[in-house]
Amino acid sequence: MKIAVVKKMNEKMPDGIKRLFAPVIRNRLIKNPVFLREYQQLCEADTWSEERMAAEQQKRLRQTLQYAYDQTKYYHKLFDEIGFVPQKCRSIQDLNQIPVLTKKLLQENLEEITSTEINNYYQVTTGGTTGAPVSVWMERDAIYKEWAFVYHYWSKYGYDYKKSRLATLRGVDFQGKWKRVNPLYGELRLNPFCMSERNIRQYVEAIKRYGAEFLYGYPSAIYQFCRLLQKQQIQLERNIRAVFLISENLYPFQETLIKEVLHCEIAIFYGHTERAAFAERQGTGYCFHPLYGVLQTTKEEGGELIATGFLNSKTPLIRYQVDDYGKRMADGKYKLTGHWNGEVLYGANGERISMAAINVHDDTFAKILEYQLEQTNVGECILRIHPMEPLTKVQVQQIQKRMSEKLCNALKVEIEVADQMKLTKRGKYRMLIQHIDAKTVDM
Repeated sequence: MKIAVVKKMNEKMPDGIKRLFAPVIRNRLIKNPVFLREYQQLCEADTWSEERMAAEQQKRLRQTLQYAYDQTKYYHKLFDEIGFVPQKCRSIQDLNQIPVLTKKLLQENLEEITSTEINNYYQVTTGGTTGAPVSVWMERDAIYKEWAFVYHYWSKYGYDYKKSRLATLRGVDFQGKWKRVNPLYGELRLNPFCMSERNIRQYVEAIKRYGAEFLYGYPSAIYQFCRLLQKQQIQLERNIRAVFLISENLYPFQETLIKEVLHCEIAIFYGHTERAAFAERQGTGYCFHPLYGVLQTTKEEGGELIATGFLNSKTPLIRYQVDDYGKRMADGKYKLTGHWNGEVLYGANGERISMAAINVHDDTFAKILEYQLEQTNVGECILRIHPMEPLTKVQVQQIQKRMSEKLCNALKVEIEVADQMKLTKRGKYRMLIQHIDAKTVDM
């Protein structure tokens, strides 16, 4: 049975029946030979020397380049035009002979970039917060390889893919429910958008009954979960061994509270829909896994990420420009930032105010469940707040005053009370919705 059929059954099947078939559904992933082979090699690679790892990366790179040349019209023509011979590629620097593949070029040439040899595939579409969504054809085996990398990383925090269970807080299709069992990935999905003081004990009880040892999801959702636990003075009966975060930026005050409430480590990996790059957070930086692909930047010291992925042969992405930025640090790790302009607010006098510097976890915001900033005009911003209970006019004014102080009075702050924050089309939360293009603001 193909993974596509299993995924469809997993989504459509009633939860009661799904529990009965849970082992069968789960085994379609964790007993797949592609998954097992990739996972085993990743475990073995943990003992390799740097030279052995570099040699394996180079081998995979040449295989990817040769396949793209042999099986796609786009790369065959391009390599011939520039005189590039895949088997003569001896270093990552040799890749610089190949022009960057932008999202625009990918969409304009998708048919010619796609291999006709692979028949088992599906389409993926990026979220696209900076423009039109981008579609890519993905081979089915990429799913198994991807999860091998994810589970291998999580294993460093005690996760055992054969038996560990997750409680997940992220934006997925709940079909009108507040919780759903997902045996394919061994998780209990909890709807983060229904969670409140009123029902937080139901969430805690559901996690207990499912036997989840790990939490997985958006930083904003797990932060909110911890806020509610703290507010209600609730202690989880089972210790959470680690928190796995995805998709959103993690802000320092969120990390502090999550660790304070759950007393565990936090693991974050960087990835994207097109599956061309995968990086593990280690300490204060990210390390790109050399067996997943090759990572470059537009400038030697840092810039836009350029990825050559090894997982997907259906639509090979070679020197693909990702809408994210990375700066190489002294220890060789990368400091990553998203492609949103939204990490900076623009003051009336040209001030750049980093979101990382805005910590509102104090008494003034004690009754605020979540908040969000939105900027359309330079020197002005909206502070959207979701209070735990109705606020008085004086309390709103105190919040406005405190935020103005945080922003060094560089912006005029307007308060907007809301039941929920604005989300992206995929249900993701952004702490700052920035409508101003950095290029239009005088430096």
